[in-house]
Amino acid sequence: MKALAVLLALCACRSPDTAPRMGLQQPGPRSTTVRGLHVATKDPINSLDPTFAYDEISSYIGQPLFATLITYGTHSMELVPDLAERWELAPDGVTYVFHLRAGLEYQDGTPIVAGDFKYSLERALRTADSPFWPFLVDVVGATDVTDGKAADCAGIVAVSDRDLRIRLVRPTPAFLYILTMKFATPQREAYVLATGAELRREPLASGPFYVGHWDEGTALQLEANPRYWNHTTVYLPWIEMRENVPRDTQFLMFQRGELDTAEKLSPPDYLWIKGDHDWAEFLHEEALMQVFGSRMNTTVPPFNDVRVRRALNYALDKSHTIKLLNNAAVTSHGLLPPGMAGRDEKLDAYPHDVVKAKELLVEAGYPNGFDITYVTTNDDQAQTLAASLQSDLAEVGVRVKIKQETFAAFSTDIGNETGPAFSMGSWVGDYPDPTNFLDIKFHSRAIARTNAMNDTRYSNPGLDTLLDAARGELDPAKRAAMYRRAEQMIFDDAPWIFDYHPRTSEVTQGYVHGFDMHPIWLRDYTHVWLDLEDTEYSR
Repeated sequence: MKALAVLLALCACRSPDTAPRMGLQQPGPRSTTVRGLHVATKDPINSLDPTFAYDEISSYIGQPLFATLITYGTHSMELVPDLAERWELAPDGVTYVFHLRAGLEYQDGTPIVAGDFKYSLERALRTADSPFWPFLVDVVGATDVTDGKAADCAGIVAVSDRDLRIRLVRPTPAFLYILTMKFATPQREAYVLATGAELRREPLASGPFYVGHWDEGTALQLEANPRYWNHTTVYLPWIEMRENVPRDTQFLMFQRGELDTAEKLSPPDYLWIKGDHDWAEFLHEEALMQVFGSRMNTTVPPFNDVRVRRALNYALDKSHTIKLLNNAAVTSHGLLPPGMAGRDEKLDAYPHDVVKAKELLVEAGYPNGFDITYVTTNDDQAQTLAASLQSDLAEVGVRVKIKQETFAAFSTDIGNETGPAFSMGSWVGDYPDPTNFLDIKFHSRAIARTNAMNDTRYSNPGLDTLLDAARGELDPAKRAAMYRRAEQMIFDDAPWIFDYHPRTSEVTQGYVHGFDMHPIWLRDYTHVWLDLEDTEYSR
C-alpha cells in the first residue's frame, strides 16, 4: 500500500498557464494552403507497410494514408462506401461483389484496379510474419495460400478492373468490418516488388494523404493527396506527426502553441483540463474498444497452472488501477468491452481476495510465492500501473521485477515464442465484433505463426469449436449466447490478469475544428480544418 500511496501522490495537479487559443470565428469548413496540423505521439512509428503495421499508432497513421473498399462514417461505426461505390451480397450469403469507383488513382497517378485488392489480401496471407492472415481464414482457398500450396487464393477474383468478387466458406457477419482494416488497402504488385524493404518507409498511398517526408524517430510529414477520389473533403495541406514525445512534454508544447493537439493526457494535465470550464468543449473523450491487463504465457511455468493464473487475478486490486486512472476506466472481467454484442454483462470481474489467491498458490505448489519478471513499455502510465501491480502481487508472496522496454522492442517481443512469459497486455479492437477480440487473442490457430496474435499461447479445443460456430452464426441472439459462454470459459482459464477498459482523451486548440475521437481510428484528422490565417503558425 505504501507504493500505491506514493504513486497517487505523484499525480498531484499542476496548472498550465495558457487559455485555449481561439480562431478567427469564421464559418467553415474551409481549406488552408500553408498551415497544416502539428500533432505528436509518445511512441515511435515502426512501419508504414500496411501488410505489417499493426499497433495503435498504425491505426491513426494508416487512416489518412490507406483507403479501403469500405470504411466507417465520420465519428461513427456505420459502414459506408470508400473506394468501392457499392457492393452486393449474393443470395448464397457467402459471395460478395464490390464495384470500384471510376478513375481511382494512387498518389503517383497510376490506376487502382480490382487486381490490386486481390494482391494485397493474398500478400497478407502469403507473408509468414504478417499478423493479418487470421482475419481472412473464412475466404475460400485462404488456408491453401497460407500453407504455400496454391499460387493464389481461389476465393478472391478480379472479375474486371472495376469488379472484385470474394467468396467465403460460410456466412461471416464480421467480414465487411474486416475489409475496413488497412491491410486490405489496394497495393500495386509492381511497386511492392520494386520498392522491397523500403516499402516500410515509402508506401503507395490511396487515401487522403501520402508520405511527404519521414525523419524516422523524429517526425513524419503527410501531404494532402490531390488524387484521392474524395479529396474535396480534405482541408489540411499537411499533417506533421512528431515521434517519441512524452505526454508531459506534449502538453508543454501544446501550451506554447507548438502542437495543435495533445493526446492521452497525464493525470495532472487531465485533471486540470477537466476542471477548467474554458477548456470543456476542447477536451475530447472516448470509451474505446480496448482492454488492458497482463498477459501470461500459458505454456511455461508457473503460468501453465490455471490455479496460478486465477490466483494472480484474485491478487490484483482493480480499485487501485481505477484511482490511478482518475476514474477514466471501468473494471474488466475479460476482453470484450462494455456495450459489445456477446459481452456477458452479468459476469463479475475477479474480486480482490488475498486469502483466496494465497490458497490457490499453495494448491499449485507455491506456498512461498515465486519470483517473476514483468515486462512493460517505458511509458509513464504503464510504469505507474506496473508498480501498482507489483505492490498487489507482493501481498500474496509473488515478487515482481519490472523490466521496461521501448515500444518498438516491446511490440517485437510480444507474440514471439521466446517472448516474455509475463507482460503488460493490451488490445485495441479493429472492428466492433467479438471475433476481433476472442478469435484473435484466444483461438489456437492464432498461435501458428512467428508473430502470434494469441500471445498467451492459450489453447482450448472446446473454446475453438465454440468460437468457430459463433463466427458464422447469423441469428444475433444465438450468436450472443455463444460468446457469453466463450467469455465464461476464458474467465475460468484466466490467460490474462483482466484489469480495465479505458477511456482516452485528447485536447485541441480552439481553432481546430472537425476533430473527434473515433472509436476505431482513435485520432482521425482527415476531416480537420483550422480557423486560422494561412500565415499563422506555419511549418
